[in-house]
Amino acid sequence: MEHLSDLKSGNITAFQHLYALYNKKLYFFILKKSGSAYMAEEVVQLTFIRLWNKRKSIPLEVPAYTIISRMAYTILIDQIRKEAVNQKLLNKVEVNDQTDNITEYTNTLAAIEYVLELMAPMRKKVFKLSRFDGFSHKEIAEKLSISPKTVEYHVSKAIKQIKAVLSSFWIALIYILQK
Repeated sequence: MEHLSDLKSGNITAFQHLYALYNKKLYFFILKKSGSAYMAEEVVQLTFIRLWNKRKSIPLEVPAYTIISRMAYTILIDQIRKEAVNQKLLNKVEVNDQTDNITEYTNTLAAIEYVLELMAPMRKKVFKLSRFDGFSHKEIAEKLSISPKTVEYHVSKAIKQIKAVLSSFWIALIYILQK
């Protein structure tokens, strides 16, 4: 608990001590869960970065390893999700003709960027933090000092806006190509 209170006040030595204490234990915990040495290394590093960044909001009544392992587990889940999305996109590209997919992807990305420019600044910021930067709704809420429900509302509205424009975009593109 002493190290947590020192960490909370910004003591780098306390942080280094916690890193030395839990680095290997956390690595093997994540390695066991993920089966990937690369993933374990990545999650450990991201965990300690997050620990330092969120040090001011750490509860002192919870044991340090509990806090650190919860952070690591959350990060692991996020990393697995990102990997699954990336793999899904990769499989999609491999299944279809790559040239067509790259063109389609470029057009879709351009359409999404266009829609993003039309969005209200807060909705645009929330959506980018969620979908491009991989922050959770809770993290975005803390970062922007808004409620998680507001984050959820903005993400939902942004997705609807993007879908509406993309469906119009593809209909127009099909019409143009048929001529």
